[in-house]
Amino acid sequence: MMYTVVDQIREELKRRMLTGDWGLGSRIFEEDIAAELNVSRSAVREAIRLLEQEGLIVREAHRGLYVASPTDREAREVAHVRGVLEAEAVRLSPPPSVTLLDELDHIVRKLEAAEERIDRVAAAALDRAFHSLVVQSCENDLLLRKFHELDGQMAIFFHWSMAHKPEAIAGIAERHRALYQALTTSDAEVYASAVSKHYRNAIAMAQDLPETTHAVRELARRAT
Repeated sequence: MMYTVVDQIREELKRRMLTGDWGLGSRIFEEDIAAELNVSRSAVREAIRLLEQEGLIVREAHRGLYVASPTDREAREVAHVRGVLEAEAVRLSPPPSVTLLDELDHIVRKLEAAEERIDRVAAAALDRAFHSLVVQSCENDLLLRKFHELDGQMAIFFHWSMAHKPEAIAGIAERHRALYQALTTSDAEVYASAVSKHYRNAIAMAQDLPETTHAVRELARRAT
C-alpha cells in the first residue's frame, strides 16, 4: 500500500497528540504545520480531516481546530461502548485459532517488556494491536467499523491516563493476560465478563483527571 504525504502528516500529528507533545485542548494552525513540515496546506487539511474522523481533533465554528479534550463522561461512555462492542464481536466470531492465540500471547509478552521500561507509547500501540486482533474475525462488518471508529479516542484516553497516573501502567500486561486466558476458554460469555472488567478499569483510570475536562480547552483558547 502506498504511503502518501497525507499519511505521513497524519501519523506525525497523531504522534504529537498521543505522546503528549500537544496537550489536550491545544490550538492547531494549519499554516504553521504546513510551514514546519514543508508540505502543502491542502495535504495538512486532508490529514486533519482524517484525524477529525478519528475523534482526535475537533473543529469549532468561528474558533478553529483543537486537540480533543473529552470530558470524564465522554471518556466513560467511549470505554463502555468499546467494551460492549468487543464482547459482541467475540460472540460473532468463530472460536479463536491457535495462530490467533499465539499472536495474542506474543503481544502480552511485549506488553510485559513495555511495562518494565515504563514505555507508555509502546504500551498504547500494543494495547490497540491486542484488541484489534481479538475482534478481527467478527462476522459483522458494521460492528467492526463502529469498533474501530473509537480507536483514536481510546488511544488518547489511554495516553493521558498514563501520563497523569504513571502508576496505571503497572499491571497492564497482567490485565491483558487475563483477557488472553478468557479467550482460550472459547466461551464468548467468559470473555464478555473479562472484557467488561477490563474496560471498567479503563474508565476508572480516566476519572478525576483535570485534562479530561473542557476547562482545559477554555484555557487553551484564552492563551491564543
